[in-house]
Amino acid sequence: EDIVQAFTIKGQQGSVQLLGAVGPLQFEVMQYRLKEEYGAESRLEQAPYKVLRWLDRPIDDPALGSVLPHGAVLAADDLGRSVMLFPTDWAERYFASNNPAIGLFDSPQRL
Repeated sequence: EDIVQAFTIKGQQGSVQLLGAVGPLQFEVMQYRLKEEYGAESRLEQAPYKVLRWLDRPIDDPALGSVLPHGAVLAADDLGRSVMLFPTDWAERYFASNNPAIGLFDSPQRL
């Protein structure tokens, strides 16, 4: 139902998925459904990222690695599309203003 999306951080080993949603209620709905419909217990830990933007280039593009701001990470969504995760709104706006050639989109449909 796309209330929560899964992301894989570039270069991260293991099976831990980063989950993203518009707000905390979506996580509560997901956990409730996991328990009630599948009998699965879950535990969530908050990550330091507040803003996600889809990118108009692959995450292995060398231009991205050279301009990646402190606290931000590159990742891929469950369909392999490139995203950048920022710790704050300010960090995303600062990055966008200093890197206008890199397209940032708030939705994958806008790519």
